[in-house]
Amino acid sequence: MNNIELLLEEIDKAHQLANNALKNRMFEEYINFFGDELKYKQLNGKTIGKASLANDIKLYFNRILNYTSSYDRLSFTLEKDTLIEELIQHLNISLKVFVFFSKNWKVQRKGIYQWKNINNEWKIVVVEILEEKLNNS
Repeated sequence: MNNIELLLEEIDKAHQLANNALKNRMFEEYINFFGDELKYKQLNGKTIGKASLANDIKLYFNRILNYTSSYDRLSFTLEKDTLIEELIQHLNISLKVFVFFSKNWKVQRKGIYQWKNINNEWKIVVVEILEEKLNNS
């Protein structure tokens, strides 16, 4: 296995750990996958930082009933200590709505994610959402 394959394996493992943290509602572990200087450009063009993202996530965290995620890596480049990947995420989310009801969403999101090695840990430092398709039931 060459260095690039090993690096992609590390990033894939980080994706899996982050998804497991989200699925199991382990907020601190999940938010720790994002660097402190995060720049997250939403589909509407607004860029937020880690604190705003954390606040947004907290609103939904306790309402998650079920969550699954997978992704297809479309491309990647490596620049010094930064891996830039273009992905399509496939998400299935079920959230509590009121006391007895739930709402299910299927989301397909295309984005560019920049991972940087900070203190021997891969952190997401830049996100740019390019497209998002949402189906709910």
